[in-house]
Amino acid sequence: MINLSGIEKTYRSKDVSCHALQGIDLEIEKGEFVAITGRSGCGKTTLMNIIGFMDKHDSGLYLFDGDDVSQYKHSQTSSFRNRSIGFVFQSFNLVNDFTVAENVEMPMGYAGIPAKERRARAMAALESVGLADKQKNRPMQLSGGQQQRVAIARALVNEPQLILADEPTGNLDSQSGNDIMELLCKLHSNGKTVVMVTHDESIAAFAKRRVVMSDGRVVSQSP
Repeated sequence: MINLSGIEKTYRSKDVSCHALQGIDLEIEKGEFVAITGRSGCGKTTLMNIIGFMDKHDSGLYLFDGDDVSQYKHSQTSSFRNRSIGFVFQSFNLVNDFTVAENVEMPMGYAGIPAKERRARAMAALESVGLADKQKNRPMQLSGGQQQRVAIARALVNEPQLILADEPTGNLDSQSGNDIMELLCKLHSNGKTVVMVTHDESIAAFAKRRVVMSDGRVVSQSP
């Protein structure tokens, strides 16, 4: 599904350059569950942002299902990202003025899906994460673990090929974190490709393969 070859990324300000990624070579097959680990500042979030079309690489080759993504126009990139990738963030990124159901519906609104279908699919996604009874609540009325489940439901509604999870348990207690990881494992067992960034070794252990980064490079992969 994902093939990265010689990926480089440098962030520049007036006086400083930060070489965030240095020659990344990485392949991720469809249906894998991969954890990208490493110390803070090692480049793992930059790598995830490039995989998820949230940022562009400076050089190297990125193929997604065999297509060179650097050839995509901006409108193509936005449409592809919304349709093919579901994002789960550490901070949940829910809109507190919206209900739970409305939050889950948001990606489908960008995709132009009719309102009746949006509501039906949002309810199915909430059912899949065990929160159908919370559809009318506001995010701040939920626990952190419940909010992350809403975020996962939102990530699933467009039936993406790939789930990207950036420190998905970082703001949760250990029990809620384990519950979220069991849910991600269930998604993987149902055929979803899951790529997760984490610095927590116990969380990384849920993945089937681990990619370790240091100073902008992949230094090891296992198994």
